[in-house]
Amino acid sequence: MYNSIYIFGLGMMGGSLASSIKSKKLAKKIYAYDKNISSLKYAKEKKLVSDYDDKDFKYLSESDFIIICAPMSAYKNIFNIINKYKKSDAIITDIGSTKQNIINILKLTIVDHEECFIGSHPLTGKETSTIIAYEKNLFDKAVVLITPTEKTKKKLVKKVSRFWKAMKCKVTMISPKLHDLVLSETSHLPHLVSFALVNIILNTQSIKNIKDYTGGGFRDFARLAHSDGVMWSDICGTNEKNIVTSINMLIKELGLIKNMVKSNDKSLRLYLSGIKAKLDKK
Repeated sequence: MYNSIYIFGLGMMGGSLASSIKSKKLAKKIYAYDKNISSLKYAKEKKLVSDYDDKDFKYLSESDFIIICAPMSAYKNIFNIINKYKKSDAIITDIGSTKQNIINILKLTIVDHEECFIGSHPLTGKETSTIIAYEKNLFDKAVVLITPTEKTKKKLVKKVSRFWKAMKCKVTMISPKLHDLVLSETSHLPHLVSFALVNIILNTQSIKNIKDYTGGGFRDFARLAHSDGVMWSDICGTNEKNIVTSINMLIKELGLIKNMVKSNDKSLRLYLSGIKAKLDKK
């Protein structure tokens, strides 16, 4: 158990994290900061946090473990604040969706970052981003990708891994560079495709009441397009190269499918059946 854990950002993820930490008794005190004062008041009212900071950051300065749960575009400012107020032995992690960009920012803001920071990425979440949508069990059984660099201290890796395991998560190690490549294909691209497909369907001129002509398959796919647009714009802005490469791969694959559809032969059936067979073996 930590004496105090500090959550920097109290949206749905930060609120869920606070709730889970409290229920699992991993900290004596939970403190927080968010630029939205109503989120902080809500969290204290619901007893998700012990208290919250204003501009003096007095609770940040006494916290043992700091977890950043904020949009990627806010990281530089957050790291500057943390660098100014944190205890010398405080541990820092985050839950962000990209990692290489964070390392680049750390080099400019926190001198001893290899000794105090290691990235984390819990593969869980919801499309609703506000704290009122928090869930106490959101992190239970979630996979958490921990992203040490070659210079990250081993004792830091052990401490952060121990925390996520105490949160009932499954921990996997991956480098920041590989993380950003893999997530561009498995998460970032699917979200963008969902936004694009939903936009096409919503703008169709053929029918007026589109909901009357869509079933469960569309709803499952469109679920991703309910995600916060500002958050996903931030994510794309910090993983541009990998996402563009993934988009180009998708365009190429769709080109192949288009040609198979036009050929009207058995090639498309073989293509689709082959993919299903690969999935069934997983």
